Amino acid sequence: MDARGLGMVTVIATSFPLALALAVIHWQVNQSRMLKAQDAVDDVASKLPAERQRRRIEERSDKIQWLTVQMLIFGMAAWVAVVASQIPWTALRLSWIDGAILLLAVGWAGLTIRQLSVLWEERRGGGDGVRAEVAVARELDGLQALGCQVFHEVPVRDFDIDHVIIGNTAVFALETKARRKGGNGAKAEVRYDGNTLHFPHWAETRPLEQSRMQARWLADYLGELLGRPVPVIPVLCLPGWSVCEEPGAEQGDVRVIDPNAEPHFLSANAQTPLDPEFRVSVVKSIHALYRKIAT
Repeated sequence: MDARGLGMVTVIATSFPLALALAVIHWQVNQSRMLKAQDAVDDVASKLPAERQRRRIEERSDKIQWLTVQMLIFGMAAWVAVVASQIPWTALRLSWIDGAILLLAVGWAGLTIRQLSVLWEERRGGGDGVRAEVAVARELDGLQALGCQVFHEVPVRDFDIDHVIIGNTAVFALETKARRKGGNGAKAEVRYDGNTLHFPHWAETRPLEQSRMQARWLADYLGELLGRPVPVIPVLCLPGWSVCEEPGAEQGDVRVIDPNAEPHFLSANAQTPLDPEFRVSVVKSIHALYRKIAT
């Protein structure tokens, strides 16, 4: 390869990370706009306290980040352009060390892109989950008017139970799952047959298994602490989704609900009412979980 060809390879290799950075930023900006457009018509996000203010703060944070990145990229691009114009390409010689450094830079850029994509998905999923939990918490707090005790984010060793409701006849362990509906965020429907959640374009069973596991743990904990069995019913909340129960749903051990709907799940299992003193003991046992984490 002649000196000019070698120079072109060098310029391309050194500019590759910069080009990738620009591509990632462009993709992230487009993704942010798409998610914000969905949130704007999402009935879950619209019910959150201070949601409009949160969106304003988020938009300003995105602008600050974008302007900072623009400044850095423009500076690097200008530096590369100036330096490249001053290089005597005909006298350029690259050693194996130079080549190794260029390959390392390209490899590092590719690895960083992969990590950024993973972090972006985690950030998006985490944001959706937080908004869903807050929206569900606001709806569930209204059950206190029916005589229920409601707890949120109950800490349990290496995981949390999103919500715990102590009803008149049983304890309910609620798990909240946020699922993007796509499109314009219009109301969507999920079908439940007692074993599987059938969304419009996919099916899931893992949220049901997680709900069962958490309810089982809570039942074991309360039973061991209080010395008698405590009925704990697993409930899965899907905010923003209309739940359609198919034949067989009534046989499923997990109740799947839209938290905006009427709380029929509270009377789904006709059982003997818990006596008031025992309910107080259950409440104290739940409070004890918070104290354990605090200490």
